[in-house]
Amino acid sequence: MKHLHLVVFALFLYLGLYWPDVDKQLMSLLHHRSILTHSVLLPLFMMVLLRANYSKPIAAGLSAGISIHLAASLITPMSSYSQVYLPAPLSSSIGATESLIWLGLNAIAGYFLALRLLKMHSKTIPFIYLLAAGGYGIYIKDDVRPWLVCFAIFLIPFTFDKVKSKLRRAA
Repeated sequence: MKHLHLVVFALFLYLGLYWPDVDKQLMSLLHHRSILTHSVLLPLFMMVLLRANYSKPIAAGLSAGISIHLAASLITPMSSYSQVYLPAPLSSSIGATESLIWLGLNAIAGYFLALRLLKMHSKTIPFIYLLAAGGYGIYIKDDVRPWLVCFAIFLIPFTFDKVKSKLRRAA
């Protein structure tokens, strides 16, 4: 069962890489880079909807894949089309700076959610995440920068741990 979770995680990570661009198929309702698809809302919804043991690797995989996609979106210039948009009938951008913040926080949240959901694979999930980010960056985006952004996200838990241990020693 433990290895099956990793297989399900990897499959849904792959699907999560492409999930944010589903908004291109729904242009009458959603603008490209919709706030609904360019977020971790889908994995959270899946967890609530399924509420079963197998929902964890599904939601974790979607979260990790979406995180990688959003990390890659962070490196594109925030021109009007690249910004995050509210759904119809509003269909307006949340702004360039706000889009960067939205994408960045959701990319970080996606990675942390994946780690949290599959704690038993705490060493394997980061490896798969970085491997998938490298593949996505090189083969899909033809750019290594998405991997660098994901690597920075990967380092965040280590930074927090270091700060926590320094605070404990100081106290």
